Amino acid sequence: MSNFTLDVGVWIDLLPEPTLVMDLEGNIVAVNSSGREFFGGSVLDCNLRELVATPPEKLKKWLLLWQQATQIVPGTLRDPQDQKIEVEAVGIHRCQPPLILLRVLRQPRFLRQFIIQRQQFQQLQQQMAQQTALIVELQQRQKQLEAENHHLQEISRQDSLTKLANRRAFKACLPIAWRESATTHTPFAIALLDIDHFKCYNDTYGHLAGDRALQRVAHAIKSQVRETDLVARYGGEEFILLLRQTDHDAAICVLERVFKHIRNLGIPHASSPVQPYLTVSAGICIVAASLQDCPMAELVATADAALYAAKHSGRDRYVLQTYPGMSVPISPSQEI
Repeated sequence: MSNFTLDVGVWIDLLPEPTLVMDLEGNIVAVNSSGREFFGGSVLDCNLRELVATPPEKLKKWLLLWQQATQIVPGTLRDPQDQKIEVEAVGIHRCQPPLILLRVLRQPRFLRQFIIQRQQFQQLQQQMAQQTALIVELQQRQKQLEAENHHLQEISRQDSLTKLANRRAFKACLPIAWRESATTHTPFAIALLDIDHFKCYNDTYGHLAGDRALQRVAHAIKSQVRETDLVARYGGEEFILLLRQTDHDAAICVLERVFKHIRNLGIPHASSPVQPYLTVSAGICIVAASLQDCPMAELVATADAALYAAKHSGRDRYVLQTYPGMSVPISPSQEI
């Protein structure tokens, strides 16, 4: 039984006359104490046709009329002894699907009592309308809060300058990639990229130009990886890539595309001793995960050690290492 039906059950208990709430088929979903006395025992989950002797076709017409009604409609039913039962009913249209509220008039000849009961019924309708409006308002507010919460979560995991994921997002995704690798027995790669001599770039061209360069490099990296891969700004001029289901050869292919794309940007860097344009260095860690917990710090440290080796070897290149294991020697294909 829904909360709405339970609330209706509470309200109709305020009415002194036998009162039922039914669905459009006549199935009784709520009844007040007077109704239980009138019909004898529990009638919940019964159908109205089980309680009255009104012919089914006529009863069906009454139900159709009542469920369409927006104001109280009087009617007559027959009890099992073929005695006339005076009733009035109205459709409850503020719930979906609509319900029917039916009240038995024990003493319709007493006009004053009839008026009082009608007023009580109208008050009940108003309370139901207010309750329904409150429920709708609360549901809308909940959806709004969920949307705001989702937006805040997105902001908390995004770098404001480059619009890439940030370090927090990377740390959240790395254990997932580790578990996937351990389950599927496929390697993945972590690549740590650093813009060469970026401090000199800022000193020469200014920090606004440095911000624009970071944005262009971020876009260049993002454009060369798959949707399922993660590119994050790790801090300052450092970027980190999480390449799912990627082995040694696939990682090299990705890094060569990234290096070529950044080189083709042709961002001038007159103060760089490497090239007259902006370049990057990278360290790659190839990982074959096990069932143990993800050693996050060790994985990043392995990629960072490879990045250090690339810088120490002259920059504008990448170096591969496996985890665990020794670094792979630099080969011509690793220098761009």
